Amino acid sequence: MDVMQGSDVIAGRDGLGRNIKSVTVLDAPDASLWLQGNELALTSTFPLIKRRSGLQTLVEELVARNVAGLGVKLHRYMTALPPAMIAKADELAFPIIRVPDHIAWIQIISPILALVLDNDVQHLIRSEEIRNQFTRQLFSGAGLERLMALLRSLLNMPVFLISPGDAHTLLLPQDTTSADKVQQLLRSAAVPAEHLANYPGVMRKRDDGLSVVYMGFDQGTNPHAYIGAMETEEQADPTALQCLVHARDAISMSLLQRRASISIAREKNNEFVQTLVDANLSAAARKAHITRGREKGVPLHDRYLAAVIKFHNLDEHALRAATSLFHDKPNIEDVLVSSMDGARFLLLIPDTDAAGFQIDGGVACIERYIAQVSEVQAFPDWNAGISQPNAIIHLDRAFEQAEYALNHSLKSGRKCQIKLHDETGLYRLLSHPSIQNDVGRFVEEWLGPLMAYDRRRNARLVATLRAFLDRNGSYRETARALHIHHNTVRYRISQIYALTRREILNSQLRLQYQLALVLHDMTRERESEAEGRRL
Repeated sequence: MDVMQGSDVIAGRDGLGRNIKSVTVLDAPDASLWLQGNELALTSTFPLIKRRSGLQTLVEELVARNVAGLGVKLHRYMTALPPAMIAKADELAFPIIRVPDHIAWIQIISPILALVLDNDVQHLIRSEEIRNQFTRQLFSGAGLERLMALLRSLLNMPVFLISPGDAHTLLLPQDTTSADKVQQLLRSAAVPAEHLANYPGVMRKRDDGLSVVYMGFDQGTNPHAYIGAMETEEQADPTALQCLVHARDAISMSLLQRRASISIAREKNNEFVQTLVDANLSAAARKAHITRGREKGVPLHDRYLAAVIKFHNLDEHALRAATSLFHDKPNIEDVLVSSMDGARFLLLIPDTDAAGFQIDGGVACIERYIAQVSEVQAFPDWNAGISQPNAIIHLDRAFEQAEYALNHSLKSGRKCQIKLHDETGLYRLLSHPSIQNDVGRFVEEWLGPLMAYDRRRNARLVATLRAFLDRNGSYRETARALHIHHNTVRYRISQIYALTRREILNSQLRLQYQLALVLHDMTRERESEAEGRRL
């Protein structure tokens, strides 16, 4: 500016790009306490005399308060600044400008404030223009893709929208590798988020050559859904950050509209599936319902496997993500889905030749779906039950079988367990009250010493025996299942042999042990139910 003619930079030249929003005069040694940031501070150096030996700390204070720079008059009170102060200003890129003595402070303050105000007006005009562009797009019915395309055209940077709860990830230009890297960076608790001054809610994360600015659609420094841009060679400027703020507002409304439409569609889908499995529906009514579904374009198959999955500890975000995940299955794999009470999901999975259910009863398929939920929330607790394959006309029977299997999984007390209906037949045969005394004696004969040892020592011999038999006597597989060392498994098996004096893997004895373990579970279930009734 003309008024600054004759001034020169004596330190911190690398910081000349700092932003100035106001001008103030330092009139006391501790005046830095009253600064709020982005000021150009001016001083005659008289207030600095008392701090002459520690002026480098003044530079640190000014930088900590995000002051833009310091203008000094070096003639009347101090003729030079201490070398330590100059060195600190150079180190922190904090500009110190020597101002000619004859210039009055008001000659500097007035034109700078006038320029700041003019810039603010231009800033507001530009901001309003950006807001209007997004508003027009939104009211014209533009979807998320068009709104994000507008944001990219305004920023000229790669942009992203990530909302796992809506099963929606969008990166423009499309790049799966970059999308994965962005998600990993935003989820990483090890990389701190920087809050950007003057833009509430806008944050930046940088790591390993990747830098993103972003905003969350919910509260917190680590939101679950976010919109942002990947910074390339230069950081996003104020105009870009304005675009991000306005885009977030518009896209928030678009997401709400999208969620409302999806919610209505899911309610209709739930009603259709619940009618399919309604045990009170007559055969004729069920056939008519199936016919109407096919006429409406619902992809229906001849046979289905029913699975009911119950999650125990999903937070609200993860539950919404799981719901989106399962309800997207009809568009991908022809799976029919119904969200049930709480965190339970009914899945009707087509039994086709390619499904391979005859091999494992559908366990691998359900484990795959649950693994996808685990990508949103680590280590969720769950139980699941799977029916036998049934014709579409008998889906009420399939649902009943899946519920029965789930209840057995829940009664076992073990989390993250899938129970097949085919595995519950023994329970039905052996649960008759007339044979319960014999059941108790059988369990005691085969497992009594192990149960007594577990009670005395707070040990896990019964659990180890179960895992060992389930894994065909493999020490290493058992160790992996129990998360212990294989030598620990060997020690426990030797203890079991010492207590029972029986060869565990003998084919005839092995069957007895497996039957005893099943009956042991049934006994515990009955005890738990009886305790519940007493309570």
